Amino acid sequence: MPSLHNAFKHALLNRERLTGGWLLSASPAVAELMAQVGYDYLVVDLEHSPASTHDLPALLRAAGVSGSPVVVRMPSHDRVQVKLALDLGAVTLFFPMVNTVDDAVAVARACRYPPFGDRGFAPLHRGNGYGAIADYFERSNKEVCVIAQLETAQAMGAAMQIAGVPGIDGLYVGPADLAVSLGHGGNVLHPQVREIMVEVGGFCRRAGVPLGTVMPTPESVAWAYSVGYNFVAHASDLGLLATSARAAVQRIQTLAAGAPMNDPPTQIIIGADTQRGQG
Repeated sequence: MPSLHNAFKHALLNRERLTGGWLLSASPAVAELMAQVGYDYLVVDLEHSPASTHDLPALLRAAGVSGSPVVVRMPSHDRVQVKLALDLGAVTLFFPMVNTVDDAVAVARACRYPPFGDRGFAPLHRGNGYGAIADYFERSNKEVCVIAQLETAQAMGAAMQIAGVPGIDGLYVGPADLAVSLGHGGNVLHPQVREIMVEVGGFCRRAGVPLGTVMPTPESVAWAYSVGYNFVAHASDLGLLATSARAAVQRIQTLAAGAPMNDPPTQIIIGADTQRGQG
């Protein structure tokens, strides 16, 4: 009999070091590819991509080919969308813009059945294997993983309190929005952004709180690990494609710049057929 087990959540609670991939393309084919290159988990982004909860079944199936855990970044705190994502089979949810303890309480409760939350119940859906997971109701509250995203200076200042909310299983720092809130555009490598990230990283390391983020380069991913982050995503499928494509085009243009553009010599015989006919 199938059972509900969230491998990602258990790895987080053990403070394992995890490297994630990020899906912005909303493409099941790309999700299937990304799931087989070695990432420890994949983030399906519903906030900044063409995907919606209606695309989740196809994306979850594609990533599931290799058994890669999938984390779903929700577009909002909307309880109806949360309920739908969980019923469709998501078991780990990132929530954007969790700025206060009240925000954290609301998203944690939206993901759990009573008495620990207010998630609506349905007896038959993809999440419970269409009824095949007999103990889904009992296990769901334990296996569902809720990650609060800290993306503003206000949220970073409340990190300790948000981490202590029952049902919040980990924190995630959104460096781009944090940089914007601090007045640095999207510069995730700005010294002030890094300073605050280091401060929160130290707190979470000492308190044993799982902490994640996303970084643009392998070097910045390694930096995040070194300052207390234990699950870090690297770039995104579209970002990696764009970077690779631009580099290839620039390389081709560089190589072609020194290549001669002259046509090769050709030999044209005029009137050959006429002369052959006269012979």
